[in-house]
Amino acid sequence: MSTRELSLGHAAPAHVETGVWSWITTVDHKRIGILYGVTALAFFLIGGIEALVIRLQLARPDGHVVDADTFNALFTMHGTTMVFLAVMPLNAAFFNYMIPLLIGARDVAFPRLNALSYWIFLFGGVFLNASFLVGAPPNGGWFGYANLTTRQFSPGLNIDFWVLSLQVLGASSVMAGVNFIVTILNMRAPGMTLMRMPLFVWMTLVVQFLIVLAFPPITVGLIFLMFDRFFGTHFYDVTAGGDLHLWQHLFWIFGHPEVYILILPAFGIVSEVLPTFARKPLFGAPVVIYSGVLIGFFGFGVWSHHMFAVGMGPIADATFSMGTMLIAIPTGVKIFNWLATLWGGAIRATTALHYAVGLIAAFTIGGLSGVMHASPPVDLQQTDTYFVVAHFHYVLIGGSLLGLFAGAYYWWPKITGRLLDERWGKLQFWVTFVAFNVTFFPQHYLGAIGMPRRIYTYPPGRWWDFWNLVSTVGAFGIGVGVLLFLVIAGRSLRSGTRAPADPWDGRTLEWRTSSPPPVHDFDTIPPVHGRDTFWREKHGDSRGHRPAPAPPAPEPHGIHLPPPSYWPVVIALGVIVAGIGALVSLAVVVMGAALTVIGAWAFALEHHGDPALADQTGVLGVDSRKVALWTFLGSECLFFGTLIASYMAYKGRSVVGPHPHEILNIPLTTISTFDLLMSSLLMVLALAAVQRGDTFQARLWIFGTAFFGLIFLGFQAWEFTSFVHEGLTLQTNLFGSTFFVLTGFHGAHVTLGVAWLLTLGVLHLRGRLPARDAVKVEVAGLYWHFVDIVWIAIFTLVYLVP
Repeated sequence: MSTRELSLGHAAPAHVETGVWSWITTVDHKRIGILYGVTALAFFLIGGIEALVIRLQLARPDGHVVDADTFNALFTMHGTTMVFLAVMPLNAAFFNYMIPLLIGARDVAFPRLNALSYWIFLFGGVFLNASFLVGAPPNGGWFGYANLTTRQFSPGLNIDFWVLSLQVLGASSVMAGVNFIVTILNMRAPGMTLMRMPLFVWMTLVVQFLIVLAFPPITVGLIFLMFDRFFGTHFYDVTAGGDLHLWQHLFWIFGHPEVYILILPAFGIVSEVLPTFARKPLFGAPVVIYSGVLIGFFGFGVWSHHMFAVGMGPIADATFSMGTMLIAIPTGVKIFNWLATLWGGAIRATTALHYAVGLIAAFTIGGLSGVMHASPPVDLQQTDTYFVVAHFHYVLIGGSLLGLFAGAYYWWPKITGRLLDERWGKLQFWVTFVAFNVTFFPQHYLGAIGMPRRIYTYPPGRWWDFWNLVSTVGAFGIGVGVLLFLVIAGRSLRSGTRAPADPWDGRTLEWRTSSPPPVHDFDTIPPVHGRDTFWREKHGDSRGHRPAPAPPAPEPHGIHLPPPSYWPVVIALGVIVAGIGALVSLAVVVMGAALTVIGAWAFALEHHGDPALADQTGVLGVDSRKVALWTFLGSECLFFGTLIASYMAYKGRSVVGPHPHEILNIPLTTISTFDLLMSSLLMVLALAAVQRGDTFQARLWIFGTAFFGLIFLGFQAWEFTSFVHEGLTLQTNLFGSTFFVLTGFHGAHVTLGVAWLLTLGVLHLRGRLPARDAVKVEVAGLYWHFVDIVWIAIFTLVYLVP
């Protein structure tokens, strides 16, 4: 257990701050979880209203509820809202609130970063929906296929809102992903090995790796689209040699892992709910863990089954077809293990159990239709029909939403300290479950008889009328079910029965503390003796033996909860101001960027030097900051890997402009490369000097490394200027577009590294970087070495390979 964990609490603090400002500045993981939940619920209601208007328009032939342009905006915003602003943050609400409790920790690894990810998510979601207020909602489909989203075919601000907001939301997700990976791996209670972690924690861990590895490709795709729209590049310009399929590949490399990002948390919830209410351990828990990991792994190898209709060829089609069939195996394993858990159990039919079993039924139907799409001939018939709409709603509502409702009923007493009404809850389940099937099951038939998706109206006499009306009635039934939940939740908060610490006779650590938990989560960090450790403490193992009580871990520092901070709000506000500026003027972009930089600088220096936070060594025996950086660099590998792969795919496809190797200045770039490599040597010397307390040499090498970085940036600026004089710009041809974006983003990373080093140098000059804080220099050094390694790859592939 880390010193930081020990320092975060010993007993309840004397006073808990209340009021609006305390929620704005909070870094408490439980409050941030509640903020995520409330915000996501609001967006969910907005997305639901959009869906109901869509269904009203399609209820009868020749509908006139909305026109075609409005319909396009509604289904684009409905899909975007439900995926990025509703289901993902609803999952994040449970991650934030429950993960530290489930692993016996007092908080997440980086509480202020956690707050920053929330505020960026909130402002990004508001920015996206503000498009309605200016009459320019995104209208190109929620997966934004090129070339529909290029400036030629979408000249307004509609797609600009979509592109910018998704990049902001992606940054929020990656921050949260890094934070939770470090929290789960490095902050577990004593005795909690990886195989003793609850299933929800395991599924959360898999999801966070999916996030940090899947978001870089879509980020690169969005960057390319942004540069095409704002700066006239040619990434998706067929006349300049571009390929429209590049967008599809980048989107679906993210898009299919995103499916599992949405449903694996629900699988984890079901794996916690079923054992509790069957009063028996999860059947084959290790196998369920391995199957979840395999789902995450295989999820990266099946993206092109979304592209069978684009003409990839028989080899690619067969490969992705087999991969799609294979991924059904670990999914099926989970279903059989869940059923085996229920078999022979002492079933307690709570509302949470109803939703968990409903998920099994609904997701099985969605999974079976998904296996059908693994066959390219079948997929070709069903592509772009309502059969696909039925399939992914059975997966995402049947898989995600029903699981989220199960989690809400299961953990509501822990979060609020009050119980939900079980009788009304079961009624709400049946209304929701029946209405869900009434809505989406008929859409299988509609798709099979040829109804295309994304059409805003249809003529009579095609046998679509009746089932569209039925589907619309069912959609409003789902709306009634959601409203019932809001009423039940409101009644519970106002006058619900008080919940004890352990209302369900739970199996995991969150039930070991009060409902709701204190600010510090646990009075003492609970020891873990095996899987379902709290159940073992209460009831013993299968032979009735209870583990001997362990003495409480010493907590010498007393209470030291992370203090509130308003800098996360400032940074998030700066990011959104810059986004607004991209739509308005360069001056506003500069203002937003300045606000972001000021906030980030203050954020980095806030609470610097607190001795209680100096040692963040966790159960891995590694400082949490190093684990976080390694995780982030893994994401960066995918980011630069995607940029480099795009450059290689487009290499030699420019139809106009100078030949690259006629203007590339290899001798000059060789010198700048040598300079950057030497800066890595200076970084090593700087770390060694800080570790041994050598003040003069530490300052010399830190500032020397930053100086060498500035020299490299000077060489790059000189080279860019000479290329412009030679007639090569971003807009000239595909080589110009790929070259400037690839090397420019590397230069931006070098600039960030220089700013980081200068910050450390200033801290050292002020005597605030002692030897015990050498890990801060080590982390900066890891980043700097990574940037140098990336440049070696770029220099080799761009400058040296013909």
